[in-house]
Amino acid sequence: MKQIIQKTCWFVFLAFLAGSCTKEPDQIGTSIIPPTDKLQYGIDTTILLDAYSIVEDSVRTDETSQNILGSYWDPIFGISTAGIYTQLSLPFVGHSFGNNPIIDSAILKLAIKGAYGDSTSLLTVNVYELLDTISYNSIYYSNNSIEHSTVPLTSKSFIARPYDSVYIDSVKYAPHLRIRLDQSAPDFIQKIFSTPSDALSQNTEFIQYLKGLYITAEDATMPGKGSLLYVNLESALTELILYYKNDESDSLSFSLVVNSATARFNHFDHYGYAHADPLFKQQVLYNDKTLGKERLYLQTMGGIKTVVKIPDLKGLVADGQKIAITEAKLIISNADANSIYSAPDNLVLFEEDTTGQVYFLSEQSIGTEYFGGIYNSNQQNYYFRIPRYIQDIFDGTRDSTRHLTLIASSPSVRGNRLVFGGTNPTNPSLYEKRLRLQIVYTFLP
Repeated sequence: MKQIIQKTCWFVFLAFLAGSCTKEPDQIGTSIIPPTDKLQYGIDTTILLDAYSIVEDSVRTDETSQNILGSYWDPIFGISTAGIYTQLSLPFVGHSFGNNPIIDSAILKLAIKGAYGDSTSLLTVNVYELLDTISYNSIYYSNNSIEHSTVPLTSKSFIARPYDSVYIDSVKYAPHLRIRLDQSAPDFIQKIFSTPSDALSQNTEFIQYLKGLYITAEDATMPGKGSLLYVNLESALTELILYYKNDESDSLSFSLVVNSATARFNHFDHYGYAHADPLFKQQVLYNDKTLGKERLYLQTMGGIKTVVKIPDLKGLVADGQKIAITEAKLIISNADANSIYSAPDNLVLFEEDTTGQVYFLSEQSIGTEYFGGIYNSNQQNYYFRIPRYIQDIFDGTRDSTRHLTLIASSPSVRGNRLVFGGTNPTNPSLYEKRLRLQIVYTFLP
């Protein structure tokens, strides 16, 4: 059967035992077992799979642990851009700006937790005022958008340096982005100063008055350039801080903040993969599933997932022969490990039916250490252990309308992607990195 690439028997272990002068503890009593009752075991087989990559549905992005901001141009996947919609909240209620407040400076600060891509590239960020509200109790996905002003409140071009500390008046702060608003958005600042007292007395009224900001990046302009910044909106370093004076004092400040009760979500745009590699587009966009034999793809941010189909396995043994699956590993190898676009720390494997309904595998309940999915940076691969799943396929008890689906972990809070070997590559350098299923099974009487 064409699904079986190779079949080898592990008899080295048995030969070693036969030639040994001392019986190991697990051999005691084997001499009295009738030959017909002894199990043949240790048959190791690699199965040829069917797999192909497709565009993922949008992912949920509201109130995540961190947000993504930026744009990068992956030579294989094309341009991906991430923007943030967020409310601004009062840190406390009852504030008054006093008589005749006058702005000295207004700075939007965004705490940075890291980056993805080429962080030495020039990045341009635009900040817009929201014209419609975000609701904390609503669900938002990566393709959702909220109406905002057509002209940005401000723009800032910079090299991110996401791991460098920031010094202000000789004081060292953790990495963060600082965007000045007072000079470019005087009307917006005056709107804050003119907040009615009832809106300053409760946040529910304030977020209706000042609906929030849309912070996004201009598209990367060259392949291999651009980056995504990981933003911690709930950090104490994230705020819109206003330094001002009024008739009573000439050294005042007030901050608008983002906290756990503040509505926010990410918007991701891959531009229909118009800028992607032609072979990528042929498989992912134009449904040429045969190209899944050569290369396969995964991408976070509501990007790309991979469908994996396993044959029924009846051709593995003679008709009527029963087997017990003692081990089964799905192995995924990183075929682009030297790229600046690092592989995900984890992958997720689940079962999916034709309607998109998701079903988790029973092996997952045993725990990650057993089930797998963690990137091995030394071997540059992942594995998933799925013996029960394979046993059900062989026994014919698994629902044949379902398939396995691979996605990159943390799809809404990280910017990773993965290029891995297809199921049967013609390129010799990819063959050792092919997607494969290794199983070990025992014949049953």
